[in-house]
Amino acid sequence: MSFKISNIIDYHQFIALDIGTSKIKVLICSIEGGWLKILSSAIMRQSKKNIIDGEIADLYSISETIKKAIHKAWENLDEIPNDIVISLSSVLAFSDIIHMNYIRENPESPITMDEIDNIVKKIEYTSLDRVKGKIRERTGIIESEMKLVTTSIISITVDGQKIGNPIGFTGKNIKLGVINIFMPLSYVNIIQNIGRWLSKNIISLIPSIITLPKLLEERDENFDFNSCIDFGTSKTTIVISNKGEILGGNTINFGFGLLEETFKRKEPRLGYLDIEHHITHIEESYEQYKEIFDSFFSVLFDAVFIGMTDITKQLFLKNIFISGWGASPFLQKKLSKYLQTKNIGNDIHIEQIVKGIENIPSPDTGSFTQVFALAKTTEEMLLLKKDPIARILRYIIYRYE
Repeated sequence: MSFKISNIIDYHQFIALDIGTSKIKVLICSIEGGWLKILSSAIMRQSKKNIIDGEIADLYSISETIKKAIHKAWENLDEIPNDIVISLSSVLAFSDIIHMNYIRENPESPITMDEIDNIVKKIEYTSLDRVKGKIRERTGIIESEMKLVTTSIISITVDGQKIGNPIGFTGKNIKLGVINIFMPLSYVNIIQNIGRWLSKNIISLIPSIITLPKLLEERDENFDFNSCIDFGTSKTTIVISNKGEILGGNTINFGFGLLEETFKRKEPRLGYLDIEHHITHIEESYEQYKEIFDSFFSVLFDAVFIGMTDITKQLFLKNIFISGWGASPFLQKKLSKYLQTKNIGNDIHIEQIVKGIENIPSPDTGSFTQVFALAKTTEEMLLLKKDPIARILRYIIYRYE
């Protein structure tokens, strides 16, 4: 189960893939001079029957749609990369954040990468024991049917001093904060089968709770009390972080697809394209369909509030960063007004987490944010191979097991 830096495959180009409910998003990426470069992008609408209740239902059709999206992105390139990383946003994902102390036998010796790896390995087994009850309660799945897909260190303290990189430090007591993500083995097998049908290597399946905060790391706000919220079609993903440390995440099992269903029920004369237009241009259509929009936002924001306070009861936010198909200036205003009724922050600042992405048209920025965050996380993962002391962050990779 344990992971070592040496097992990361050495490659320079990769495909970042987000399997959305209504659309497939693809980025073809390259690492050049130690920096991420977006070579091309593609977005492909898929059949509603491919995804049921937010989860993959038609393996063949989804694989074919992904193949088309990849070929569309590849049109002006010389070759298609063989390696794929996939964004994970599923209500079947279980996260566990655990803090563990480790007393070193020789506190005068410098801390090494192997030592950190061994500590993480012990934490992984403890973490699975902790989430067993939660898994059974929510899904009825027994722990032997679960697979650890991602392990990431989120905080490191040596003898009471919080540091970013422990390598080379000396000390007696190491305290690690680690987030582990578990998925049903059946879901992992589905993803592996998609890789086989595409004749591609699935390098890693990385959840949004890990990737979204990556977009804040180079910003001054990274060390504030923040929330990242991704508004999708069938899911809404929430991540809370403070002082650069992930406190937790939640996935709500509905998104703007619920607004579409409400339109269909309340306004049966409207066609699919008409409904999509009204949702895409909410500010223009708001007064005409005020009752529908207000009802939806009330349900959505209540769920977001519950999801945030479920992560931490000591919630006092400074910033909220939004993304996804539903993110818009109008939604920012509505969310801001709603939060004024809640005691979770003073004049909370709300903005889109990314305002522009290389080689992606401006109107599509929100839709590609999730997959761009995945690409940024993969960039860091590859740089670990080149310079393992640069960061202490590691991932469980399918290929390794």
